[in-house]
Amino acid sequence: MYPNLLKSNTHMTDQFIKIILNITALCSMLAGLFGMLFCFPFLWSTKMEALVSAGFPFIAGSILFGSGLLTRGIIIRNKC
Repeated sequence: MYPNLLKSNTHMTDQFIKIILNITALCSMLAGLFGMLFCFPFLWSTKMEALVSAGFPFIAGSILFGSGLLTRGIIIRNKC
């Protein structure tokens, strides 16, 4: 019906996609950092239950932080 109107609204530039990826990577890094810092005191517990229950979120946080860091590195490398 309105092909030009639909085309102009759905057109996303490379710069806009890089900004969205940067924001997503930073959010992933912040969530991972928060998860690691939240679980860190429980890793020093003497109880095995607390140690295991804090270990899984710590690993998940490190994966989130690492994936965000890799994404940012790829985006920054492609800018140069």
